[in-house]
Amino acid sequence: MSGLLPNPGRGTYTGRFKVKKAGAGCRDKLKMGLFTAPLLAMIGQTTLGVRLEEFTTGQYARLAEIANAIYPGYERGPDEWQLDDEHLDKSKYHFQRYTAITRDSGEALGFCQIQHGQWTFHPKKFWIDLWVDPKHQRQGVGTALYEKLGQDLEALGAITVRTQAREDKADSTQFLARRGFKETMRAWESHLDPSLVDLSKYEGYSKRARAAGIGFTTLAEEMRQGSGWERNLYELVQTCAADMPMPDQFTPVSFEQWQAFEMKSPSLLPDGYFIAKDGPRLVGLSVLWKQEQKPGSLFQGLTGVRRDYRGRGIAMALKTLVIDYARRNRSSFIRTFNDSINAPMLGINMKLGFKREIGWITYEKDLA
Repeated sequence: MSGLLPNPGRGTYTGRFKVKKAGAGCRDKLKMGLFTAPLLAMIGQTTLGVRLEEFTTGQYARLAEIANAIYPGYERGPDEWQLDDEHLDKSKYHFQRYTAITRDSGEALGFCQIQHGQWTFHPKKFWIDLWVDPKHQRQGVGTALYEKLGQDLEALGAITVRTQAREDKADSTQFLARRGFKETMRAWESHLDPSLVDLSKYEGYSKRARAAGIGFTTLAEEMRQGSGWERNLYELVQTCAADMPMPDQFTPVSFEQWQAFEMKSPSLLPDGYFIAKDGPRLVGLSVLWKQEQKPGSLFQGLTGVRRDYRGRGIAMALKTLVIDYARRNRSSFIRTFNDSINAPMLGINMKLGFKREIGWITYEKDLA
């Protein structure tokens, strides 16, 4: 199985993963819940006075600006952030975001949020994210935001908190280590230039799959065929996702929640969403998502095959269809993510020419 980072939130397989920055440190002995945010704004390395308030819809542009500045290359627009928020089923999943505002100018310097994981839902386990404007890091903003999240976690009776950071961001990883977070998973980000792949080398996989009675189609074609496709595709996605490495027990999302984040996503590419079929039965898939802010760049999302259909060349055949689509549509860049222990899919990607670039670390802290 392969896909994007099995992270907390919305659009796990759409490329809509979050990028984050844990912000600045204070003193090594600061612990969650030890000080209040106003006091944190006056001690340690802090030079800025900030107040924390609940996030408002007028702040999406600033959130996108800061997040994009932290990790250029993963840009998302304000509308994408807002749409994801609106699609989340808040009757089931807790979600709260806060903004750090300067007391003098009223400028938003950072954001944080706390939420349940969708694909690993547990009522007492949460994911947190923090983003601090690079121009205002190491001034206590991240610490103040982290403290606010600590208060929420305590009030919610949380037993576990998780977050993610990129391995080359030493300030983020050190910030988390000082606060008792431990690494539990690592996912590799890999890149591919589709124009460099000689697809003729892999034609045998498609021939072998077709000889076994497997056909290949797209989401666009399934949509044209009529009713029933959406429920069948939902069931396939849940089945394949259950086999992906995750930091906790897999929990299926509801049909309505999956539909909101995938089928109603502006990043959806029906012609780049490939499906393997055995007669009418959907048995495998490999999905591409466009990056709204970077034309020509694609995210390789979930690739999966039902267990009883593996070993027939289906996954490789699907991946070659993905690469062919990218070439035909003049896309010059594909990004994907695979868990470090997912040797089969890492092997497929390496064979196709994906180059491993950087690791994304999942951290966890026990609060029980």
